[in-house]
Amino acid sequence: MWEKPAALIVSLFLVIKHVSSAEKGIVNGEEFAILCEFVSFTEGINEALERMKGEMEAEATSLQEKVKGILFGTGVTDINKMTWEAHRELDCGQDSGNERTRGGEALIKDIICLCERNENQQRENLCYGENKKQYQSTGWKDSKSHEKLWKDLETKCKVGHRKRLPADGEFQGKKRQLKTRVKKRTDNKQTYYTYGGHTSSGLQTCRGTPTQSDGICVLYPRGSDGDNASGIKWLGDLEDLVKKVEKMNKDESTGGNTKPSTIGKPSMEQKPKSNTKPSTGENSPAKGSEGPQRNENTNAQTTKSTETNTTTMRPPEEQKSSSKIILQFLWIFFFAICVN
Repeated sequence: MWEKPAALIVSLFLVIKHVSSAEKGIVNGEEFAILCEFVSFTEGINEALERMKGEMEAEATSLQEKVKGILFGTGVTDINKMTWEAHRELDCGQDSGNERTRGGEALIKDIICLCERNENQQRENLCYGENKKQYQSTGWKDSKSHEKLWKDLETKCKVGHRKRLPADGEFQGKKRQLKTRVKKRTDNKQTYYTYGGHTSSGLQTCRGTPTQSDGICVLYPRGSDGDNASGIKWLGDLEDLVKKVEKMNKDESTGGNTKPSTIGKPSMEQKPKSNTKPSTGENSPAKGSEGPQRNENTNAQTTKSTETNTTTMRPPEEQKSSSKIILQFLWIFFFAICVN
C-alpha cells in the first residue's frame, strides 16, 4: 500500500538533490548572469544614442565615448586596448598585504576576473554550464587570452538582447540584483567587498585558486556611505549615463521633432499611411480598420516587455540542463509505477 508513495518520494528527493548539485556545480553563475545583463543594457544605450544622431550628433557621440569607458575602462575603446597587471590579484583584488584592486573600473574586466580559470585549476563549470574551456597563456598579463575568453563570453551576454531605450527603472532593478551578490568578510576588516567566489562570505584575495581565503572573484572598494555597490565606478557612471540619455530623449521628443521617436515608437505627430486609392462610404474596409489592431499590438508588446524585464535570462546551456532534469524525473516516476 505504501510502496508506491514511498517510491515517488524517494524519486522526488533524488531529483531535488540533482538540481541542487547542478546549481552548485557552476561557479560564479549568478554573478556572471547579472553582469551579462549590464553588458546588454549598456549596449542598448549605445544603440539608442546611434539612433539619436542627426540634430544631436555631437552630444550623442560624446555619450557613446562614456559607454566605451563603462565597458572597457576610461579612455579605452576596445578589449584589445585594455591593459592588464602582471598578476591576477593586482587586477581582481587583494585585501591583505599590499591592498589594491582594479575591480569596478571596467565592466568587462570584472567579468574576466569571474570567468577566467588558472592553468592549473580543475576544469569545473565556470560562469555557465558546460564551460570547461582552458585558454593557454603566458600569464595574466597576456591580453590575447582575455580577448579569446571575452569573444566566447560575449555571445552568452547577447541572449535576450532587446533593441529599445533602457530606462532608469530597469537599471535600478539590475543594481538591486547586483547588490544582493556582493559579500562582506566575516572578520572586522572591510576594506573591500567580494563579488563571486566559491564561499558564502568575502575573501581576502582573488588570485584564482579556491581556498578558504582565496578564489575566482573580484574585489570592489568599500564606499564611504555604507552602500556595498557605491565603490563600483562603472556602475555609478552607468547610472549617470542613463539619466542623461533619458533627458536627451525627452528633449528630442518635446522639441517639435516630427521624426520617429528614438525608442522605436512613432511620435504623436506621425500618422498611419493611407491607401493609394481612398475608399468612400461607411462600410469601407479601409476606414477605421487600423485603430483596434494597433492598440492590440501595442498592449501585447507592453505585456511582453514587462514580463521580459522581470526575468533574468540564463545561458542556453542551463536551460538545456533543466530540460534534462525534468526528463530524468519523468523516467524515474514511470519506473516507480511499473515496479509496483
